[in-house]
Amino acid sequence: MTGQEKFQPEQKNAREENGTNKELISHSKHYLKDHVDGVLEDWAQELPDLPVAPIAIISRLERLHTYLRSEVTAVLERFGLTGPSFAVIATLRRAGQPYQLSQRALVNALQLTGGTISVRIDRLERDGIVERHPDPSDQRGVLVRLTEKGLQLFEHVAPLHLANEERLLSALNQQERTQLADLLHILLSSFDQVAPEDPRHPLHWLGASLAPVQVARTIRRASGLPDIPGLLVRSVESSGPTAQSKLYEGDLIIAANGLEIRTIEELYKQALAVKQDPLVLDVLHGLEHRQVSLAISLPEER
Repeated sequence: MTGQEKFQPEQKNAREENGTNKELISHSKHYLKDHVDGVLEDWAQELPDLPVAPIAIISRLERLHTYLRSEVTAVLERFGLTGPSFAVIATLRRAGQPYQLSQRALVNALQLTGGTISVRIDRLERDGIVERHPDPSDQRGVLVRLTEKGLQLFEHVAPLHLANEERLLSALNQQERTQLADLLHILLSSFDQVAPEDPRHPLHWLGASLAPVQVARTIRRASGLPDIPGLLVRSVESSGPTAQSKLYEGDLIIAANGLEIRTIEELYKQALAVKQDPLVLDVLHGLEHRQVSLAISLPEER
C-alpha cells in the first residue's frame, strides 16, 4: 500500500507486509543477482518463514554507503580534505556572504556534537581554511568564517566533487534518479523531524505533536496493541483543532481523506488538498477505529 491508495480499515498488520521469503524471491526481476539477492535466497531456503524483506533495502543502503563513501573520499583526499571537513566548508559557503556561521549553527546544520565540530574546525583553522571570531551576539559563542583560501578551495573542489557524485549515479537514468530521490526523501523525512519553530510543524496547524511511524509502531508494540503503521498523537494543545475534534493523546492517525498516512508530509499534503473543507481522519483509539473531522488553518505556502 502506498500513500496514494484508498485506506481500508481491515488493512494487514504491518509485519505481514513483508510477505514470505519465497514470495519475495519469486517477485524479484533481477536477472543478474547482487550480494543481497544471494542473502535473501539463502534465507528463503534455510528459514522460509523468517521476515527478511527489510534486508532488501537496508542491506543495499549499507553496501552502497560503503562503495559511495570510498569513491567520494578518494576525490576529496586529493585536496587534503575528508568528507566531514568538506561538509563544514560547504555549509559555510551555502550560508552566503560573509560565509560564516556560529559554531552552534554548524552543530545544528551537521547534526554533530560540539566536540566533534570543534575538532574539525581546529584542523581547518590550522590549514588556513577557516578562522574563528568572537560572536558579538553571544559572549561565549564563536563565529566560524571561510577564509579567502577556503573560498577558493571550495570553488575548485566543488565542481569536481559533484561531477564525481554524478558519475557514481550513472547506472540510473534521470527518471530513476528522481524516483529514488523521492523515495529516499520519504524515508529520511520520517527521521528528520520538522523543527518546532517551523510553521509547518503539526503543533501550528493541527494543534498536536505527532510521533513518526517507526516510533509509533514501537510504542504500540510495547503496549500490546496491533502493529499498524500511522502517526501517533503524542500531545494535544487544549485550544487547537485536534482537541476540539476529540482527537486524543495516544490515538493513531492511519488515514486522511481516505488515503493511508505514514508521514507528516503526507498528512500535510492532505490538509492542503481539502482547502476550506474539514480534514477527515481515520484514527485508532487503542483497538477502536473511528473517524474525526478537523477544521484547520494552514500557514501560507512560501
